[in-house]
Amino acid sequence: MPNISSQSIFDFSEDYAKMHFTVARTHDQALNNAGQRIVDTHLIFSRFDADAEDEKNYFFDATDHLLQTTLKCGTQIYYRLGTSIEHTLDDHHFNTRVPADFQQYAKILSGIIRHYNYGWANGFHMNIPIWEIWNEADLGGKCWMGTREEFVDFFCTVLKYLKTEFPNETIGGPALCGFHEDWLVPILERCKAENIPLDFISWHAYWFEPAALINESFRMRELLDRYGFTETGIHLNEWHYLETWDGLSRNVNPETFHEIMFGEKGMHGCDSACYNAAMFIGWHDSPMDCSCYYGAGFPSKFSAWGFHDQTFGLTANYYSMKMIGEIVHEYEDRFEAQGGNANLWLLPVCDAEKKKGAVLLADYRGRYDAVELKIEGVSAAKNFKCRILDQENMETEIPIEFVAGKLTLIKKMPVSTMFLVTFDL
Repeated sequence: MPNISSQSIFDFSEDYAKMHFTVARTHDQALNNAGQRIVDTHLIFSRFDADAEDEKNYFFDATDHLLQTTLKCGTQIYYRLGTSIEHTLDDHHFNTRVPADFQQYAKILSGIIRHYNYGWANGFHMNIPIWEIWNEADLGGKCWMGTREEFVDFFCTVLKYLKTEFPNETIGGPALCGFHEDWLVPILERCKAENIPLDFISWHAYWFEPAALINESFRMRELLDRYGFTETGIHLNEWHYLETWDGLSRNVNPETFHEIMFGEKGMHGCDSACYNAAMFIGWHDSPMDCSCYYGAGFPSKFSAWGFHDQTFGLTANYYSMKMIGEIVHEYEDRFEAQGGNANLWLLPVCDAEKKKGAVLLADYRGRYDAVELKIEGVSAAKNFKCRILDQENMETEIPIEFVAGKLTLIKKMPVSTMFLVTFDL
């Protein structure tokens, strides 16, 4: 989401809009907007024992502004109910404590939903499409200071309350930090036993092997189907390229930090950019219903989770998402593609009127110097253009020719490379 707390210093809204994200998840926005009482339940409703039916006990103003700013960028809201992560020491977490009264907590969340989707408390009719309960309770005290059993009880109690009051809203969770069946199964069993509607299951993954992560969506689908939740959606709503946490959020070494962040295999390097495209392409042939990239944090010396370097320059991750966003925004239909492999990811598309087409290609850690594409059924195609993204070229236009039904895409460097080819039909 675009930052609002420092918007007068650095306004990311225009560049953000160019990525054409469908939804933006609100998690960690209290961290991304320093000093603001924003999004998190305890910041909107600060006195837990107050009357949850009294609008005077809520502070919505800052969150109103954030959500309106995001909507103006053309992005809908994926609202995470609960609290942001706490990176305090293990025995000093303050906002992730187990709520004293689960029913009271559910009533407070109800007030938030009513404000944004039903106009309550001088509110809105934003039609926010997705509401998520909590985040990464399985991570421990940083996100949940209670036991697994306490969380299952909390989650199911709140979900049951909200789905009773708002049967037509899409509500789910629990945004686990991994595919952890020891947390998922008790939730599914409780929901099944009490007939609690569960609209989606969500979890997170930080990894660098596209095929392995895509396979998790099939595993999640199988788990849900096995317990009878055949209509429950699957949301991987935090993901990012990552080889290791070492040097990034633990054992941080100033001498190697820049390479870990911006090197070829770093968080913002060409591997990361091409991984983004590989995931986007791969999920087209998976049961994934929704995915959210983490994240769009405000540029800072230590920010790994945004689209800028330390000088506010846009990174390879930004340009990869901009190229992907162009596919999402301007094209609707998909052509058949053959010949991809673990390194080469290919997505040919056209618009609804079949007046223009495009090919998104990601060579993720491949050893190719060039890639030859044979395109059939579009012999009249013309006006071919191509943009390339690698470690040094950020969406740079390069010459290309369509000869005898073939395109040859030549890499500029022996590194992970993205191509976006566009043409008229």
